[in-house]
Amino acid sequence: MTSSESVGNPYSHHGFGKRLAKLVLHGLHALLPRSAYQAVYDPAFHFYQALQRRSYARSMRRVRAQDEATLLRRQRVHAVMPYSLVGVSGLEHTDELVCQLIATGVPGAFVECGVARGGSAALIALNARLASPHRSCWFFDSFEGLPDPSEKDLESGKTGQHIRPLLKGSCLGTLEQVDWLLFEKFRLSREEITLVKGWFQDTLPIQRARIGQIALLRVDGDWYESTRCCLTQLFDQVAPGGVVIIDDYWSCHGARRATDEFLAERGLQLELTPDGRGGMSFVKPRSDSLVAAGAA
Repeated sequence: MTSSESVGNPYSHHGFGKRLAKLVLHGLHALLPRSAYQAVYDPAFHFYQALQRRSYARSMRRVRAQDEATLLRRQRVHAVMPYSLVGVSGLEHTDELVCQLIATGVPGAFVECGVARGGSAALIALNARLASPHRSCWFFDSFEGLPDPSEKDLESGKTGQHIRPLLKGSCLGTLEQVDWLLFEKFRLSREEITLVKGWFQDTLPIQRARIGQIALLRVDGDWYESTRCCLTQLFDQVAPGGVVIIDDYWSCHGARRATDEFLAERGLQLELTPDGRGGMSFVKPRSDSLVAAGAA
């Protein structure tokens, strides 16, 4: 696998604003009870999201009318931003990859493990609806927020480079919220989307045969065990030329460790493409590439 250093870690050069935000949020978490911390964090985060969305809207107005593909991408991203914990560059990266998979005809379903409030799931499904024929979408989440990390998630006592502390129950989106977003807000088809509630280790072994071949596997589970479970259960169903996204590769030590271990065990040396905000993606090799990698 390509060395981590050669890929480029966006967290190695945090700007002043992000460093200050991290210092403040971790300090508040250490000083305040959880309820008080959330009472400060939630409105501050919503305000930040609103500013980010307004800035993104201004950037859309600068896109030339003849650049229809870029304009449509930004319109989709802008629409889902209020419902996503994924940064703008991560959403754009996901959208671009889904469009490429559709354009090149890589067969299979679109799968996301770790839905949270459903923003990136909606983005994926909006594109799937435009495909001909339409793609099936499978979205897995506990809908209870994050579990506790394990020892394999820790490096020097820390779980990663994230701006805020990730407590048990963080990144919570309820099944009802995501159901409303997909089927009421965006009026997507229930016939083409399956929402699965439960922990990955319980749901993926049961549902994977129903999913069939996979074109896109987006893993957003943060922790080692979650990431490892998704790769172990679903990677073999990813079509040659299909794409795997690890949303937390740079931001969470456990996600990176699980991915590196899995690829090393498979003997895969792959180019990792960063999304610019902590995630990365890679393309599953064709069979001849797999043979070459194994012989190397």
